[in-house]
Amino acid sequence: MTALRVLLLLLLTDIYTTQKITEKPSLAGPELGGRITTSTFALNQPRCIFDMYTSTTDDIWLVVVLTSEKSKFVNPVPPESLPAYQDFLLNSSYMTLNTARLNYPCLPDSTDITVLRVGSETNCMKDRSRPNCNGPLPVPGPYSVKFLAMDNSQPKAETEWLDDIMLKTAQQSDTIDPQPRRHSASMIVITTILSIFLASLLACFIATLIYVCLTPASSAQQRELSPEESGGSRRGGVKLTHVGIAQRQLSAVSTDSAVPDPQVRIATHCSPC
Repeated sequence: MTALRVLLLLLLTDIYTTQKITEKPSLAGPELGGRITTSTFALNQPRCIFDMYTSTTDDIWLVVVLTSEKSKFVNPVPPESLPAYQDFLLNSSYMTLNTARLNYPCLPDSTDITVLRVGSETNCMKDRSRPNCNGPLPVPGPYSVKFLAMDNSQPKAETEWLDDIMLKTAQQSDTIDPQPRRHSASMIVITTILSIFLASLLACFIATLIYVCLTPASSAQQRELSPEESGGSRRGGVKLTHVGIAQRQLSAVSTDSAVPDPQVRIATHCSPC
């Protein structure tokens, strides 16, 4: 009976003294890297939520429970009976990230951190002197969270629950196929055809180069001009051009044609003066 009366007293205290706030915790925006990992998740800080119901020195706590056990959670009174992180697997709930309300001003500075990383501490996982340890979340979830404002003696205000937060799960090593994926038959056929086509193009290119390099040039291009025909030779200090060479050849032909026949010359000498 004593235990039942204590439980009833706790429920009545929670109902009549704790202010219900219609706000919910919210996950950090998707622009934050690692918003949800395999053992943590990030929430926006509860700014301007408890100002009307608490003083600046009241503590703001985060309550973390498994969604399936949410209905069993009762706000603790007094604060010394807070559920510890080290007993989470037994109680399915714990409270962490407590800080004074004054640390959540409505207008944060541009340099202030405005998110809470749930599950970021690893050095206090087994330290029972730190029941409010913000240790890694041991199971994928789903989790439910709410913010709870408390003074030195009792809860004063709380938000609604944010439900069904699922962590990421790592792929099991025995489910990873170490063998490379085999290519389909169509991919192999396409690759073979392309390889043959490229080899044919390369062979044609090499044959073209060989043909161009080994084909002899025309006789007109291979013939070299003699020194007398070249434009760089000089006779008598005068540079002979192709036109001058042609004129000299014509003069030689004219001279040969002007030589008289021997018989004509004899007849000429024999005629009387």
